[in-house]
Amino acid sequence: MKIKKSAFYIFTMIFSLHSSAFAEPSVADIQYRAEQGQSVAQYHLGMMLLSGEQGVVKNYEQAFKWLTVADQNGSMGAKYSLGMMYYTGTGVEKDAKRAFDYFTKAAAKDHAKAQYNLGVLYDRGEGTAQNYGKAFEWFSRAANQGYPPAEYNLAHLYKKGHGVSQSDEQALKWYTKAAEHNESDAQYNLAQMYLNGEGTPKNLQLAKKWFQQAADAGDVDAKEMLKSLE
Repeated sequence: MKIKKSAFYIFTMIFSLHSSAFAEPSVADIQYRAEQGQSVAQYHLGMMLLSGEQGVVKNYEQAFKWLTVADQNGSMGAKYSLGMMYYTGTGVEKDAKRAFDYFTKAAAKDHAKAQYNLGVLYDRGEGTAQNYGKAFEWFSRAANQGYPPAEYNLAHLYKKGHGVSQSDEQALKWYTKAAEHNESDAQYNLAQMYLNGEGTPKNLQLAKKWFQQAADAGDVDAKEMLKSLE
């Protein structure tokens, strides 16, 4: 069985505002609220300075300042974003240990992406000692919140028996969840499991279904597998 390379990587494209806590406030309004001590505004101001959204000129030094203040005022998102700044070396010197510490704080507050990133760091031994059991724990917590990359990595740990007893049945379960959330590598791996009868009876129809979904997402290997099954 050819298993796709695991998705043990940290997503670095996080510096964008997907939603606002205000009804389309002006930058001046956010600045005012931030200066008045509102942690949500402090976080959003920091993210705007980090990403350059809403016409704000990027300023990593000011972004770090406001995110730090927001973190001190209890912002979970700020903890995660500060972790990303340290991990990527954005506006600060790269420091995996500090990234680990910030991710740990955010993960403890159930921030799914922070939990996922913490799993990655434990798996790689970055910023902390390598620990597959801890990687499993944090991927599990993120996966149970429905975070697709964590579902995929959890399946991979079950498949390899890293940090948990090897289980094709559990690998199948979590690859299925990730595949249903459009993770193309999970779709490919799931197809292989159905093709080879791993953790489930062989099922050519389901194998073709998942190879097709992976192929539709641009997976070259899946396209080759479909040709071989014609």
